[in-house]
Amino acid sequence: MDVGPMSITARNREQAEYLVRSRAEQRGVRVNDVTVTETPGGYLVTLDVEDRDVDVAKELGEDTQIFHLHHRA
Repeated sequence: MDVGPMSITARNREQAEYLVRSRAEQRGVRVNDVTVTETPGGYLVTLDVEDRDVDVAKELGEDTQIFHLHHRA
């Protein structure tokens, strides 16, 4: 199931994917796929995760001061 998009500031597309994927995996979220789209202010990242991990994945930006992940409406 897709979760996102979330916005993140990163140096490049690869870093954006790495940061979000690693943050998810640290929280026990199994990530099937990551989609990264470049925007003028950074990147939009959408995760494809297992259904059981959706609630945890939605909270990735809530538990850290390091990354500024924001769900876009």
